[in-house]
Amino acid sequence: MTGLGRSLEAVVTNREPILRALVRGPLNKPELTEAVDSSRSTVDRAIRELVDAGLVGRADGRYEATLAGRSALDAVEAFHDRMRGVESAAGVLSHLGPDAPIDPDFLVGADVYVATPEMPDGVVQRLFDSVEAATHLRGIAPVALSGHLNGFYEAARANDARVEMLIDAGVLDSLVATASTRETLLAQLRDDRVTILRGEIPFPFGLWLTESEAGVMIYSDTGVRGVIVNDTDDACAWAETWFERLSAEARTLTASGVAADD
Repeated sequence: MTGLGRSLEAVVTNREPILRALVRGPLNKPELTEAVDSSRSTVDRAIRELVDAGLVGRADGRYEATLAGRSALDAVEAFHDRMRGVESAAGVLSHLGPDAPIDPDFLVGADVYVATPEMPDGVVQRLFDSVEAATHLRGIAPVALSGHLNGFYEAARANDARVEMLIDAGVLDSLVATASTRETLLAQLRDDRVTILRGEIPFPFGLWLTESEAGVMIYSDTGVRGVIVNDTDDACAWAETWFERLSAEARTLTASGVAADD
């Protein structure tokens, strides 16, 4: 608690515009009043609170943010970024359970694509665009949209991408048991650029990672509901961690193994 009986968080939240102005550089009270377009009395109260909280100091008649003040503003801005990410993705995320392990940092700065009734699977094209631009693609598929298997493979061939796909064991068994998708899988497995892994996937969303971005695909009973894409280092690191963790426990599928099941 600060000396005024208010938490540091409350002081920063209520006095953010003034703290932000002082982070940009030292100002006296008249300059600060003009910078934030506020009354002198409001600025006086804000300065007292910020000084008392240790967020602002005074030197040579001017006020400036302390290291604590700068750090506090950084923390608030990070919070705002995370809230904006959650807000933009909220409609799509509503199709996942409350325990879905999507890191909030993955949502910061992400682009969200939502399916429409007219084109329920139209957002899948965003995945294909990512695949076509990649030279190395890693993916996790808890669901298989059989109608997109050929499109996915053709997109990967566009740039001769190396593909590593981890497919849920039950889904993969279903694909192998169906004649049309079985032949598609065999064709892909005979391509030395393609590796298909069979494993257990503990979440209901699809995940992909290229050398430049990571993406999440969210499903409902009627198909793909939306896609979230992010190119930040944190987003890519999160996706890579999941792929490495799950693929370490998976088994590599082979064309000869699938053919032997005939």
